[in-house]
Amino acid sequence: MNLEIVVQRFSVIANVEIEDSSKWIPVCYESTQEIKRHLKEGVDEEANAHRLEVAAAALALYKYTLFNATTLTTESFTAGEMKIKTDPNTSVKMAAKVWQEAKRSISDLIEDEGFVFERITYDE
Repeated sequence: MNLEIVVQRFSVIANVEIEDSSKWIPVCYESTQEIKRHLKEGVDEEANAHRLEVAAAALALYKYTLFNATTLTTESFTAGEMKIKTDPNTSVKMAAKVWQEAKRSISDLIEDEGFVFERITYDE
């Protein structure tokens, strides 16, 4: 996997300017390494690089979103009769779906030995 490609793809899906994505390189690197550790024996990483890079960027997005959610709170503002509400939980749920879909797309390449990077949800 090419880390530079993972970082570029991450910056696009996370809507982070490429200049600002440098501080997220370690998260992208950790994501690539996590996926590599779970590759099935004999998987040709080079032949599957694109799929693996997409999945690594999706995992990095999920981690990035979790990190950002720890500093955000639910905010709202009212303009006339319209009320706008932002909720970090929504972002986390969306990022989790992106990661789950990417993980499914490489399911034939990875061992499924409890390879889980998820959060615990609580009923509200």
